[in-house]
Amino acid sequence: MKRLVALFPIALALGAIAIAPGAGAREPIKIKICQTISEPGSYELANNLTGSSVDCLVITANGVTIDLAGFMISGGRRGIVATPSSGQLRGIVVRNGSISGFDGAGVDLSSADGSIVEGLRVFNGPALGIVARGIVKGNTVFEVRSGPSAGTGISATGIVTGNYAAGNRFIGIDIGQGSTAIGNTALGNFIGISVACPANLTDNTAVNNQLINLELKGEGCHSEDNLAL
Repeated sequence: MKRLVALFPIALALGAIAIAPGAGAREPIKIKICQTISEPGSYELANNLTGSSVDCLVITANGVTIDLAGFMISGGRRGIVATPSSGQLRGIVVRNGSISGFDGAGVDLSSADGSIVEGLRVFNGPALGIVARGIVKGNTVFEVRSGPSAGTGISATGIVTGNYAAGNRFIGIDIGQGSTAIGNTALGNFIGISVACPANLTDNTAVNNQLINLELKGEGCHSEDNLAL
């Protein structure tokens, strides 16, 4: 019995070490105001952000993850934009929140490769909702309105899946050449889903759009089990 009592503090200490966070673990850097993000790392909104006549969050570094944590970015020229000093940025992730009332694009990662944009609600802007190259999934984009050639909900190249675009003035979802588009829905846009071929499309739904539901531009698209009425 004495041996068991003596071993108890050692076992307790070992258990505490086992459940403690890793020594290298770091909390995301909190964002409380619109700013430039110039260092790689994980960032998280601490509150809603309101832009003015400029871009709200400007990314100038590779390897940046921004979690909106359910908050909203509203107003400003662009909500979130990648602006490399030269070439293309790499490994940008934006997720989990709302962007509204912008003058240009809600999320503009056109100057970044291999990005992930997921779980955003983007609405009430004139030009572009989301533009990205990489993985664009599970976003809702609606009422992006300008005309006649602006007002596109999502413009994406890569894996484009599970997105919903409705009521956008021009194109609901504009998909770049070489992409895979799975399970997207476009309703009530001018053009529902527009695709630059070759590309792979399956299980997408485009109905009740004003001009064209599913537009395949060029040759070489593999289109299967899509609903376009």
